Amino acid sequence: MTDVFTTYFPIGTATYCRQLWQHYTFDFRIVKPRRTRLGDFRALPHGKLQITVNNDLNPYAFLITFVHEVAHADVYRSYRRRVQPHGKAWQTAFQRLMQPLLNETIFPVDILLPLQHYMLKPAATTYANPALMTALRKADTHQSARFANGRILLRDIPEGTAFQFDKKTFIRGALRRTRVLCKETSSGKSYAILAHAWVEISET
Repeated sequence: MTDVFTTYFPIGTATYCRQLWQHYTFDFRIVKPRRTRLGDFRALPHGKLQITVNNDLNPYAFLITFVHEVAHADVYRSYRRRVQPHGKAWQTAFQRLMQPLLNETIFPVDILLPLQHYMLKPAATTYANPALMTALRKADTHQSARFANGRILLRDIPEGTAFQFDKKTFIRGALRRTRVLCKETSSGKSYAILAHAWVEISET
């Protein structure tokens, strides 16, 4: 049986991450890539907890996402649903759980520096920190190869360009912080899509 803690996580983190899994006793699943999230935490019936992480993340992004979701489990234990999902309680838990990992033994310097800055006040998604996302993308060699055929980050295409995302066609609009305002061509509805989403340029 494959040991997910040595397969998907960076070298030197398997023991710590396994301890988190054992301490918080959640069902841990590695799932196919989802367009809208990197990971997920759920409180299931009968007191069970479940954490999922996308299987296409590089080890550093996988680790950050995993600990992000474990922080939700930590908050749920203490507060159930009485606090904001990514409020102060979650930020404090995330910072505490990440602290043992924030060193050059685990992360390359070009990821560690923006990660340390992001962890000063972590947001609901790492997409909120462009410097961190750019550093993580550089480590995404397997993902880059997978998406090289005609795909590009939404942020990198010009405004007014038609593109396909989630089997729909959109027109790229203006950047609004971490998302891009886009209009779906068939319905005319506007959507805010993550700037770091992979999209495919539509044929003209």
